[in-house]
Amino acid sequence: MTIVPLQNPTSPVIVLLAAGEGRRYGGIKQLAEIDGQPMVRRVACAALEHGVPVIMVTGANAERVEAVLDDLPLQIIRHAGWQDGMGSSLAAGIRGVDASFPQASAALLCLADQPLLGKVLVQQLLQRHAEAPERVLVTEQDGISGPPVLFPRDCFAALTALSGPHGAYALIEREAARVERFASSNGIDVDTPQDLQHVRDWLATDSSR
Repeated sequence: MTIVPLQNPTSPVIVLLAAGEGRRYGGIKQLAEIDGQPMVRRVACAALEHGVPVIMVTGANAERVEAVLDDLPLQIIRHAGWQDGMGSSLAAGIRGVDASFPQASAALLCLADQPLLGKVLVQQLLQRHAEAPERVLVTEQDGISGPPVLFPRDCFAALTALSGPHGAYALIEREAARVERFASSNGIDVDTPQDLQHVRDWLATDSSR
């Protein structure tokens, strides 16, 4: 995969997590078709539209997932320890940011199973980071915090130490004094076939996309 150079030394990097097995989904959910393309490719293309480097972390079914991304200008990190959980995959992605983009100002963590996340929300996070680079920027839907989350560089050491299934929630709580929250209304995680159908139904009736 092509490693995209930073045009701006203070640019953040988008880290897309696509390493999970999809046990609840019952198959390779990264390859689930949405609007004629695999979900993981749809999310990757949307991320690339923001003009910052993108790193994709793969794991389970890596070869098949990577095959649908092969022509895209992003970096892929194949994480052998994906079975250790999201925390481990996130740590692998942050290590990749450090290695390939040592001057990056932040990492914007996104999930490859959130195909409805709009351009506006991600752009808001990137713009706010440019204005207040020390802030931790967290998305919130129905009172629940989760990705996309933007972590400034001084969080990287804590992120690379993560393991297990719990992701970065403890770090967000620890950094509560500098957390800003952004409302989201369409951050559906595709964890089950029913979730996928919900996404397809929403897209079929949405005239603004």
